Amino acid sequence: MRRIAELKFKTLWLSVCLAALGISFPVFSSQPPAASPAPTDTELFIDVGRAGVRKLKMAIPVFGAEPGAVVSESDKEFAADRLSEIFAFTNSFEFVPASSFIAKGSIASKPIQYDEWTPIQTEAVIFGKFIPGSSAGKYTLDLRFYDIKRRQQLHGVRYSDFEVGDLERVLRRFADKCIEKLTKEKGIFSTKLAFAGARKSGELRQIYIANFDGSGLRQITNNGSINMSPSWSPDGTKITYTSFREGKADIYVYNLLTQKTAKLTTGFGNNSGANWHPDGRKIAFSGSHSGLTSIFTVNSFDGSERKSFIAGSGLEVEPAYAPDGQKVAFVSGRFGNPHLFIRDLRSNADTRITYAGWYNSSPSWRRDGRKLAFAGYDRDIDRYDIFTVNPDGRQMERLTLDQGDNEKPSWSPDGRYLVFQSNRLQKGRGKANNYKLYIMTRDGGNVKQLNIPLHDVVMPVWSPYLDSVD
Repeated sequence: MRRIAELKFKTLWLSVCLAALGISFPVFSSQPPAASPAPTDTELFIDVGRAGVRKLKMAIPVFGAEPGAVVSESDKEFAADRLSEIFAFTNSFEFVPASSFIAKGSIASKPIQYDEWTPIQTEAVIFGKFIPGSSAGKYTLDLRFYDIKRRQQLHGVRYSDFEVGDLERVLRRFADKCIEKLTKEKGIFSTKLAFAGARKSGELRQIYIANFDGSGLRQITNNGSINMSPSWSPDGTKITYTSFREGKADIYVYNLLTQKTAKLTTGFGNNSGANWHPDGRKIAFSGSHSGLTSIFTVNSFDGSERKSFIAGSGLEVEPAYAPDGQKVAFVSGRFGNPHLFIRDLRSNADTRITYAGWYNSSPSWRRDGRKLAFAGYDRDIDRYDIFTVNPDGRQMERLTLDQGDNEKPSWSPDGRYLVFQSNRLQKGRGKANNYKLYIMTRDGGNVKQLNIPLHDVVMPVWSPYLDSVD
């Protein structure tokens, strides 16, 4: 919300967010996340999203190929290497090097021999094999996931008649299923990120999407104006965003299936920061009118039925619907400084949930509705950091500290990770547009920067689980 001075003259709520505010944040502590149920001695188990747990020892040999499958050695190696990269993203696996394999040659083309893996302490093995497709340029990929200790196959599938260009998608789908077998929760490898970014210094930000790890960058807007605040529809087929393409801030919706854009707000001053209701039928957003900034709703299909939602004498911005649709978190300046509030939509009662700090922003609900992540300003170190808190205001926990400005958190759909923007400068807050995206586990561990080939990347939002959009 800060460091966007080019918008100050265009919208009241952005200018408020850019004001010089300050108060100290204490370093909060909380109980550690509840431990997952302990696995039995006879089952494979990983605790994705928690730092410091034992890693599962996995082997992924170079993929094999049946006669007639015209696939190069480099393609077979790439498939195994990329699958390893996907699993490595979780920081939950230790990979057995090929030099340790007892069997040599085209291992994955043969039936599994469990006794070849037990002596090198391997716990899980994945075999992949290319099979000729129904026509030239088509392949079938046979993938098998084995539990070595129990000597059984945990998951097996054949993806029929795909092209080499679809290999990435196939591998991510398979990895999702493997994670589900190990954790009882679907993996996030087929999810995506939406964000605003600029390719070079001085360029106006556009909206982009990428895969869960920053790969597969795709530009959504190219309109020569400022674009910001993307938000996913609950089914993952649409993205709303704010754009100044017609001179003032308004909300647009982009359909990923049809690749068409529609405008959802008109008139009534500036409109920004849309958030979808879980039923997908309406969006809530911040709107300025008659000198006030309040929260409104409109029909998500055509922008009709504009209604005042949350209004007061102060700043009311950044609505975020709870996963059950019964509550909405928002930022309010009704008592002076911006803080997080929650409105119960059944009783229409508002509850303030943050008191520490001068400016708290960007609430994001975890999918189970039991946690919110947000960004808060710490005047002692002149930085923004990421915090989590329960919806009742208890168990506030600080996840980042003294590593640049850390803002705009967004939960992964499985609740195991947070993506956020950070400049990671060593001194001061820094004014250059050089933000990057980072991902950390739910307890603030295993922080990693995403390799996105843009100069400046901000305002990330994680997609829901995706079934129809690649």
